[in-house]
Amino acid sequence: MPEISMTTTGSEDMLASQHAAVYVALSKLAPFHPTALRLMNISVESESAMEDFEAAFKSDPALTADLLLVANSTEFGLRSRIDTIRHALSFLGLERVRSLGCTIAFSFYVRNVPRTPYMRTVWSHSLATAVIAEEIGKVYEVPALYTSGLVHDLGRLALFLSAGPEYATKLGDEFETTADSCALETEQFGLTHAEAGGLVCDKWRFPVSLRTCMTTHHEPISGNPKEPHNLVKIACAMADILGYPEVRVRQHAEAGNLPESLRLRPEMATEALQYRIQKQLSSVG
Repeated sequence: MPEISMTTTGSEDMLASQHAAVYVALSKLAPFHPTALRLMNISVESESAMEDFEAAFKSDPALTADLLLVANSTEFGLRSRIDTIRHALSFLGLERVRSLGCTIAFSFYVRNVPRTPYMRTVWSHSLATAVIAEEIGKVYEVPALYTSGLVHDLGRLALFLSAGPEYATKLGDEFETTADSCALETEQFGLTHAEAGGLVCDKWRFPVSLRTCMTTHHEPISGNPKEPHNLVKIACAMADILGYPEVRVRQHAEAGNLPESLRLRPEMATEALQYRIQKQLSSVG
C-alpha cells in the first residue's frame, strides 16, 4: 500500500512539474506579428482608416509581399494584377485586407511548427471557422468576424508551441466528445486550449472581443445570440459538422437550430461554404 501511494505521488509531482513548465513556456511565447496586431486595432469606420492600413503595410514589406501574392491568387479571379497596397485596399476593401493580413500573420506561426496531422487539422478548422463566421457576419452586419473565427482556436497552437509534440500526439487521438479532449488538456497540461488562448491574448494585447471568442467558444450560447462570440460558436460547430473538426470526435456539438435568416441564405448552403473554405485553404496554404 505505501508503495502505491509513493508511485501516485511521484506521478502527481511529475504532472505538476509538467503543468508549471507549460505555463512558463506560454509566458515566453514570441510576440504576435506586430503589423497584424496593429491591423486588428484599426477601426474601419475611422476617417483615417485607409491611410492607417497603408502605413501599417508600408512598415512591413514581408507581410505586404505575401498579401499581394494572396490577393492575386485564383480565389479572387481578378482580370488585372494588384500591385500596390492602395490598390488592394480600394479593390478588396479594408475588412477583407485585414482578414488576409491576419491570416498570413497567423500562418507564420503554423509554418514554424512541425506539420503533424493534428496541426493541419487545427489550421483547416481555423480557416473553415473564419470563412463561415464571415458569411454569418454579412447576414447580421457584424464586422471582423473572419478574424474572430480565425483566431478562436489560437490556444491550441499556443499549447503545441509550449508543450511540444506530446500535445499533438495526445490531442491527435479520437475522443467521444470535444469536452473529453478539453478534460485531457487540463489533466495533462494544466489548462484547456481556451484558457491558454486567454493567457496568450493578454500577453499579446489582443482586442477584448477576440479574447472573448477564444475563451468561450465551447460554452453554450448565452445572452444576445448576435454577439460576435455567440456567432463564432455557431461557426465553430458548423466547421466541425462540415468536415473540418478541431479534434476527431464521435459526437460533434450541434450548431443549434440555425435562424431562418441563416438557413435560407444560399451562401450558407453546405456546398457553397465548402467551396469557399477549399479556395481559402488553397490560396493561403
